[in-house]
Amino acid sequence: MTDHAMAMTSHTTELRQIEEMNGVLARGNRVTADSLGVRNEVPADAVLRRLRAVGPPSYPYIYGIFVRGADGADGGDGARPVLVELHTEQLRALCDRLHLRGQIWGT
Repeated sequence: MTDHAMAMTSHTTELRQIEEMNGVLARGNRVTADSLGVRNEVPADAVLRRLRAVGPPSYPYIYGIFVRGADGADGGDGARPVLVELHTEQLRALCDRLHLRGQIWGT
């Protein structure tokens, strides 16, 4: 899965919301796996760095890229970022944590 440019005509509400969340995360908001209810895939203290959409723009699968370490770094042990599929409940929790009240996930 690689990031790639997408035609502006392909931007859906979901992709715009992901772009908005990534902008807020890039400003240094620290959101942990535990605070989103992500279990088993990554350690509870892993920090969400960004979101990635995969698949059709109208109904993308959304993955969170988590890194381990108190400052969101790789912890110095060479650990690689971990991609975790996020679901509606976790996306809603992320919106709450980032104070993005205008976003709608799920039905």
